[in-house]
Amino acid sequence: MKTRVGVFLSDCNGEISGILNFGELTSFAEKIPGVVYVRQNNEFCQEEGLKIIKDAIREKGLNRVVVSADEPVTCMVRIGKAVQEAGLNPYLAEVITLREHCARPHQNEPEKAARKAKAMLVAAVEKAKLSEPIDVLKYPVRKSSLVIGGGIAGIQVSMSLAEMGFPVHLVEREPFLGGIAARAVKFFPTDDCALCIGAPSCDLNGITKTSRKCLYRSGFSEIPNVNVLTNARVVGVKGGPGDYQVTVEKKMYPRFPHDYPSIRVVDEQFRKFATEEASKTYPTGQVQTKSETMTLDVGTIIVATGFEEFNPSVVEEYQYGMHPDVITQLELARILDPFGPTGGSLIRPSDRGQPKKIVMVQCVGSRDARWNAYCSSICCMIALKHALIIKEKYPDTDIQICYIDIRSWGRGHEDYYERAREAGVKFVKGRPTEIFEDTEMKKLIVDVEDALLGKFVELPADLVVLSTAFVPAKGTMELAKMLGLELDGDGFFKEYNAKVRPTETKLRGIYICGGATFPKDSPTTALHAGSAALKAAKFMASGEFVKDRRTAVIDTELCGDCEFCPVTCPYGAITMEKLENHIVARIDELKCEGCGICVGTCPLNAIDLRHAKESQILAQVEALTKKDGSMEQIVLAYCCAECGGTALDSAGTDSMEYPANVRVVKVPCTGVLKIHHFLEAFNMGADAVMVIGCKPDGCHYEEGSTRAKRKIELAKKLLESFGIEPSRLEMFHNVYVEGKEFAEEARMMNERAAVLGPLRREIV
Repeated sequence: MKTRVGVFLSDCNGEISGILNFGELTSFAEKIPGVVYVRQNNEFCQEEGLKIIKDAIREKGLNRVVVSADEPVTCMVRIGKAVQEAGLNPYLAEVITLREHCARPHQNEPEKAARKAKAMLVAAVEKAKLSEPIDVLKYPVRKSSLVIGGGIAGIQVSMSLAEMGFPVHLVEREPFLGGIAARAVKFFPTDDCALCIGAPSCDLNGITKTSRKCLYRSGFSEIPNVNVLTNARVVGVKGGPGDYQVTVEKKMYPRFPHDYPSIRVVDEQFRKFATEEASKTYPTGQVQTKSETMTLDVGTIIVATGFEEFNPSVVEEYQYGMHPDVITQLELARILDPFGPTGGSLIRPSDRGQPKKIVMVQCVGSRDARWNAYCSSICCMIALKHALIIKEKYPDTDIQICYIDIRSWGRGHEDYYERAREAGVKFVKGRPTEIFEDTEMKKLIVDVEDALLGKFVELPADLVVLSTAFVPAKGTMELAKMLGLELDGDGFFKEYNAKVRPTETKLRGIYICGGATFPKDSPTTALHAGSAALKAAKFMASGEFVKDRRTAVIDTELCGDCEFCPVTCPYGAITMEKLENHIVARIDELKCEGCGICVGTCPLNAIDLRHAKESQILAQVEALTKKDGSMEQIVLAYCCAECGGTALDSAGTDSMEYPANVRVVKVPCTGVLKIHHFLEAFNMGADAVMVIGCKPDGCHYEEGSTRAKRKIELAKKLLESFGIEPSRLEMFHNVYVEGKEFAEEARMMNERAAVLGPLRREIV
């Protein structure tokens, strides 16, 4: 079908008509091949302008639309909706802004601004002529959820989802709910029970609705829609977003009264610290178990697997596992627990005597490049909590804390630190070099360099408590592989974006919360759980997931056995499938985000994007680099549609001047670019090429910006082999607030091109 393009030119309510001659632009647009209708108006993003577009589509038979609007993103949404109402696919409309990209930054160069405006119009028309309709896909979503992990985060997210009407299966690996909180006695800085959770909002007979509840008094297991599966683990996951089939293996023990849930198991910490009298009643031998598997069909999965203590036995200089009186903070918590193995009595494990001198050592296995480089964030507060509990019950106990820094960053935490100092807790700034036993004194000695005194000191101790790092829970890597989730460098689950999407993953329908992403205190965990519940509920609410097909597409005739693309896809959207004579890639359109990194990687040009085709990119390059007899140099800028492109937008918004001969092609991600895109730009008329992408560590598509940088480095070597100055090609990384930096970079590249002079067009 022959393309019939309508061009709609906005003078932004007269703001830019003093810079650009719209009569001249209208006459020019009418002569662009394929354009059958041109209309000028004050604006096209409000009711009047949108009606003009809709009427023109219906009356003039337009099948492509190019609109010069005020602000491209906001207007694109409105224009797309209007175009659709007129019976045209919204992806057949192209929106540009002559104000931000032309008039404002080049207001002191009106003639050059006019030439750029004309080039932008041609580029937009050529892109629109090559565009194709993009439809949407609809996927059913089951209105039920699986929560993996029964600690504070898992309990809270399960309760929230259940109370919103979604059936929830809560799977906990351990026999009991509560996670680390079940062993923590109290939580800082409120010093109330660690196993407090938010009170259920649903009506449960006999359960009052207070601000919080102890887990055992909350009626959690009786909340409608909650199915608690303890002593269970996920062993298999199939399906995809909205329709997961999860296989769970559950072990069962004989029932035993008064536990929650009521089962009988072996508690090794109880055995380790229990009195001789208590040990007589403690079960011995292996408790008989049996297991069964079940399959759960769910629409969403929330990972709330938490964290666990780092095993400090590998830090041999600290004697853990070699001397009974060197314990960890969570082991101390069990000792201090009134329901624990000692009934809450402070003991020294070696002889069950009461320790008079206690030394706590911070950052064991944490902030240490040998084990875990990160700070676990809550260890300092746990040490302060236990020190205060001991001081309250045994005020004469001498407690010293060896620290690198005391990190009391939360609300009320600094007051907690001051309370510990006032209670007589002493602080020694330094990391101990070793812990050894003085056999004559029958005490442990902690050897530490006191940074404040500037000398080594030996601290005698009846009991040494190690504040260890917190590390990902057991089975985290195995679970990540089953779910197809990424782990960050620290081994915890990786968020989609730690700043603004901290409970989402790159896989739709799978969410993470609490300590599964990093060690957290109780208030932060509760916030995380609430966020994950809302995200999952939003995904399940309509029972349907709608996604447009702005995705990659494979030409199976060209695709051939290299298998590069599955490795490069940040979303795991590409798999390999064997055909009769070769292996080809397959795109999962549900997972594909349309970044184009696979396009930029394919050596056979077998992949393209439906919304940013190779032909569209090159058509824009040709239009923007055409000189039409002018001798002015041209700098072509490839900008990603995210951070790099917004820097360009912000430069125009703030009228930051840069040369009008800098012409821009926006792409979904700089990762879509190939070496030949740079070479073709030079062939077609560019004297310099600049690429503006996201910051490498903040790329919207993970690896796109980094991969583009590597290709530019290779392209520079090719240019040099052709006898062309490699400095004509550069990559920059900008974010929205760096419009000024973009303008400076554009000026620099323009000046560089001027110094280097005209380029010989000899690249093939």
